[in-house]
Amino acid sequence: MICLEGLLGESLFLLKTTWQAAQLRFAKLHLNKSQDFCNTVLWTDETMEMSVEMFGHNAQCHICRKPNTTASGDKIDANQSSKTKIKCIDLPIHVNLYRQVDQDLINCYIENERKMIMQDILEKEKNDAKNAVEEYVYDLRDKLCGVYEKFITEDDSRKITLMLEDIENWLYEDGEDQPKHVYVEKLQEMKKFGGPIHDRYKEYEERPKALFDLENKLQMLMKTLEEYENKDKKYDHIDPVDMEKVEKYASEAMNWLSSKMHIQHRLNLTQDPIIKVAEIKAKSKELDSLCSPIIYKPKSKGEPLSKDQGKSNSEQNRPMNGQGSSDTKLDDSCQQPKSSEEMDMD
Repeated sequence: MICLEGLLGESLFLLKTTWQAAQLRFAKLHLNKSQDFCNTVLWTDETMEMSVEMFGHNAQCHICRKPNTTASGDKIDANQSSKTKIKCIDLPIHVNLYRQVDQDLINCYIENERKMIMQDILEKEKNDAKNAVEEYVYDLRDKLCGVYEKFITEDDSRKITLMLEDIENWLYEDGEDQPKHVYVEKLQEMKKFGGPIHDRYKEYEERPKALFDLENKLQMLMKTLEEYENKDKKYDHIDPVDMEKVEKYASEAMNWLSSKMHIQHRLNLTQDPIIKVAEIKAKSKELDSLCSPIIYKPKSKGEPLSKDQGKSNSEQNRPMNGQGSSDTKLDDSCQQPKSSEEMDMD
């Protein structure tokens, strides 16, 4: 048994026969020993610094050596082992691109992509123009038998219906794949016949509201003129010349409207209207711009009073002789009973 303090262990297998025989002899001598004893006993060879754990937990062989020495016994310099040399070296980086596409080829790809994008745009515009023709055919044909029926004669309706059927057949035969301008021309050709019908229908639907607004404004102006003639205080600050202008504008608008509507009532719904909604709205706007600044003119501020008027007003506001003294006496007489009552309360 040896002391292992200050020694370092390295693993080594026991391969020699002499070592194996020494182990056997050592084991026979300690057959009667307990397991605890066997776990703490080490066997050593005298020829070299070696310790063998015969009955330990690990059953391994260890060769013991001193610190700062190698397995063969050579000493190691402590300064040399503690110091570590560090050397910094620049790491060069070389970029090598494999299978790289040339810039000219990339530009060619970009140009081809632009051409394909433009081709897609043109194709979409052509399809939209074709769909617009087809949609207008179906829409106009349905309305000729519906809302447009009162605004077109039977002969014209029959002609337009035949034209729409021809265009529909053309779309599914020769017009299946045509340039964009061909579809645009077909659409404009149909609108030459369908446009006036649509305008007559639109005028008929919107005319009543425009007439109602214009007639209301004329009635308001006539009522204002009547109040002015009745010397209403709201309009006493307006110059009579300006009110004559208002009367003139209102009468002209009424004459224009009555003459136009007299002709319009004689026309059929299949004829173009003599008075347009835009004209009625323009006349209403003209009346507002000419008459509103006059009838809604604000009153001017009052002129300063003269000296004589100021004296008369001051005399009127001054109390009569003896009135002030009588008022003071009344006040004193009213206060006296209050004081007596307060004394009684105390």
